Amino acid sequence: MHNGISNRFSPGSARWTNVSLDALIEDLYRIKDYQLEGAPGWIKSDRWDIEGKAASPASTPEMYVMMKALLADRFQLRFHYETKQRPVYHLTVAKGGPKLVTAHPQDENHRWGTTPGRGSLTMNGTTMQNFAYWLSVQFNQAILEETGLTGNYDLKIEWKDDADTTDDPTRPSIFTAVKDRLGLDLRAGKGPVEVFVIDHVERATAN
Repeated sequence: MHNGISNRFSPGSARWTNVSLDALIEDLYRIKDYQLEGAPGWIKSDRWDIEGKAASPASTPEMYVMMKALLADRFQLRFHYETKQRPVYHLTVAKGGPKLVTAHPQDENHRWGTTPGRGSLTMNGTTMQNFAYWLSVQFNQAILEETGLTGNYDLKIEWKDDADTTDDPTRPSIFTAVKDRLGLDLRAGKGPVEVFVIDHVERATAN
């Protein structure tokens, strides 16, 4: 979630602190920033402390349903989904074939990690769908996974990113790292993206 935001769940209650409405929508509806359209500027700038309580103990999925109802009631949120042509990256196998290491059976329970301040990613037991999801967060753009690869893989890449503090000129771009280390291509283009379109929303009044 966005910087400075915290959330806390317990049976029958959920609380978000210092949350913008766009971040809350993205969390509750499991969408990313690039999928949100039709939003007024204040849903990114205004901050809210929001708490929902159920009448009896409830699971986290049940609390999410209740919080969605709260948004409809307190913020008058109305929306619909559309599929639109948007900028995307196509993730495909590069010429020469993939350079992926098949995961050992004990690694097939997906684990991953990054290095703060440095472009570095390690994934164990990952699928291409999981890798594409990570890339979509990295680029804040849809990734169309078109490799045709269905296995579980161990992978590691290092690249030069904007937050990289190593100042190492030999570190490649993430595009080059994906191609040289993994044998995969990231190609810019356009493709179908599911979009969450806000039809109506109002500022809530404080309790």
